[in-house]
Amino acid sequence: MDSRVGTLVGIALVLVALAAFAVYRWQQRKRVRWVEGRVREYLVERYGGLPNHLNINCSEDPLWPVLVSFDDPRTGTRNRLQFSCSGPASTFSLFSEKEEGR
Repeated sequence: MDSRVGTLVGIALVLVALAAFAVYRWQQRKRVRWVEGRVREYLVERYGGLPNHLNINCSEDPLWPVLVSFDDPRTGTRNRLQFSCSGPASTFSLFSEKEEGR
């Protein structure tokens, strides 16, 4: 009987660990969606709409910058932006900006 209890406890611990990992991954993906939404809002405010060929590269790691590239709708030049977003909403900010001719 003791081996069955030990097995059940082991299975329960594995299930709890899997559930905790699933919740962690869900929160990370939620953060990525939130950051991508903030970037889109920023670009709509700045350019009056979403630019062409928009690419948002946001890692699940909050320490990595958010990399954004797009074609400027007014000039057609390629822009590359880096945003910093290492914590709560108040830390979201434009870190660097480059413009490249085509």
